[in-house]
Amino acid sequence: MSSIVVLADIELIPVLKLEPFRFAAEDRSSPFRIYEEMPEEWYRYWLESLADSGITGLMPVERGSWHVPTSEFTGPVLLGRVLEELFQRLSEAGFSIGLECLPLDGGLALRCQSQNVLIEPGCCGDLGNVASWREVVGYRRAEWHPLWIGHPALSVLYRAPRLIISSPHDAEDPMARWAVYPDQLQAAIEAAEIELERFARQIEIALPSDYKVESRLMGRKLTGLGQ
Repeated sequence: MSSIVVLADIELIPVLKLEPFRFAAEDRSSPFRIYEEMPEEWYRYWLESLADSGITGLMPVERGSWHVPTSEFTGPVLLGRVLEELFQRLSEAGFSIGLECLPLDGGLALRCQSQNVLIEPGCCGDLGNVASWREVVGYRRAEWHPLWIGHPALSVLYRAPRLIISSPHDAEDPMARWAVYPDQLQAAIEAAEIELERFARQIEIALPSDYKVESRLMGRKLTGLGQ
């Protein structure tokens, strides 16, 4: 256990993944080297790409991240602009927009301020992944169990009195990395669900006019609460 970091003051933050290429003007080029070599240029590219679609003033969960806390959306105008752009891109890709839609891209980011830890959702994660956190909070076995947050995923096992969380992994075996108390994780899940309920109501109000049919159900579907 000496190499495992115990996370005491945890929170689960619902986040939207806003990929810059979904919002950038056609003539906007991304930085020519990877993020690790050009972090400030990539962050500026993300901000400017969103601005190309009229989306400004959003703060990511961490500088350089593409994940924006849903709590950043406190009114319908900015959220409506984001939804309009996302729906347009989906329609252009041949997807229909309706109650069969998957939850919005993103998920729940686990943050522990005191240990400076942020575990962000992976590729293919979405807001519906709150169900995966609900599933593992009551897990009490000593064998690894998957925790789906996108790629790479996490795994958990139980060593009383804590849940052990692995470092992100795909094909390789899980490696123990963090530990959380189940009651604190349960409280974090409940707080995240309250925020998702709020965000679903925001979506209901902010949906573009073409998508007002069944707006309440659509809001819950897009936040992963209507599954």
